[in-house]
Amino acid sequence: MSATSGIHSSKPNRAPREFDGKNIMPASYCPTAKDRVVFPAKNGKVEASHICIGAWPWGDKSTWHYKEEEFPAIEAAWRELYDAGINFIDTAQAYGSGESERLVGKLVKGLPRDSYVIQTKWLGTALDAKNYVHASDAPYKTLKSSLERLGLEYVDIYLVHGPTHPQSVKTVAEGLAKCVNEGLTKAVGVANYGNDKVLEMKAALAEHGIPLATNQVEYSILRRYPEIHGEIKMCLDNGMVFQSYSSLAQGRLTGKYTVEHPPPKTYRFSSYPMEEIKETLAVLEKIAKARGKAMASVALNYNISKGALPLVGIRNPEQARQAIDALGWRLTEQEIIELDRVSVEGTKTVLWQQG
Repeated sequence: MSATSGIHSSKPNRAPREFDGKNIMPASYCPTAKDRVVFPAKNGKVEASHICIGAWPWGDKSTWHYKEEEFPAIEAAWRELYDAGINFIDTAQAYGSGESERLVGKLVKGLPRDSYVIQTKWLGTALDAKNYVHASDAPYKTLKSSLERLGLEYVDIYLVHGPTHPQSVKTVAEGLAKCVNEGLTKAVGVANYGNDKVLEMKAALAEHGIPLATNQVEYSILRRYPEIHGEIKMCLDNGMVFQSYSSLAQGRLTGKYTVEHPPPKTYRFSSYPMEEIKETLAVLEKIAKARGKAMASVALNYNISKGALPLVGIRNPEQARQAIDALGWRLTEQEIIELDRVSVEGTKTVLWQQG
């Protein structure tokens, strides 16, 4: 599903100029790889790095064309990230039909359990019978299966993958509460929710004495919708962490792709033709060159500067180093304004992306 309306939108809608230079975190907010962000939990808290490793490409063949011979490079990348202090991995039952979770389990096997943070997700759809037969137990049963694939006794954070579940928010909250109370996860959150559903889930979980920890939504220079429409602010105002996925627009913000060499058609988030985002990439490249940084590092720092904890897919050590290099410094206000001026608002979609 696309971040824009339809499958492949051909025309980006530029972000309104009144948002140029807006919603910037204080200059003192400059996290390093060793610093930790706090996710609220029922019993204490979860502390994770300020960048999260997106594990969707690991094991996923349909979208990311994963090949088994890639694993040594992923293993080397994880070691660099872990040693630097980036200890947060995001996966899901749906990624590679569970293969992503299995690979994550291989990577963390043997490491001290309190030295890394694992986040996985439950995808509730109308096609899954257990969402009707045992509606409130569906998240719990799915998490049990995820833990078997991960080889873990618990995950640190468990998310509802999107607002596609046929159950009511209250019923889903009941299932999430069971996961927490039985020790299968420390914290819970949602993904792709709009503010109204976030607040509904927050209230439903509060009935069980459980805080809502996070909302994970697509956000980047090419999709500022959650910033412009208040999803980021709402999370920060309510003590939640806002996570951004597709922080590099599936590689479009890295310099890897060009008009002549576009990304694969399976990369459907922010799927604008490269011709339509040339101006955005030119400004990003200019700032990156002036700073001696990779374009990816600058794009990730932009998200951090706007209050987001970025997820980034990493498949090799070079990408790992670019993620590490996004931390410990900050774009200036003028640089952010330059990027804002060529940024894209984006839209939400009917079923999947409500935030």
